[in-house]
Amino acid sequence: MSAADELRRRAPHVAAVYEETRRTVLEDGVVERELKALCARALGGIDVTARTERERAALDWAEAIAYDSDRADDTLWRRLHANFAEPELVELGYSIAIALGQQHWLATHGIVEPGAAP
Repeated sequence: MSAADELRRRAPHVAAVYEETRRTVLEDGVVERELKALCARALGGIDVTARTERERAALDWAEAIAYDSDRADDTLWRRLHANFAEPELVELGYSIAIALGQQHWLATHGIVEPGAAP
């Protein structure tokens, strides 16, 4: 069990909800797991390379969510809609938010797993 999981288990209801999120959103879902993990690694400070426009749009959106919402301009939204269906955008945005929040929260506890998907 990871240190992050040990921390979550201090509040069993939190651990249960997180496990459901991990299973249904981060690992499964309508967006490929690898793309969600790529965004999580980028948010964790790992240098990643986009191989496709779909990956580049996802990484640009992750940066907009994490660092500057003004980056989510009309051009980015056109790129996102060209590469993702609405359910994919909802899931990807949610997974980016979870990854970012978990990384920051765990860091405040001294648990640092750079670039790890939560």
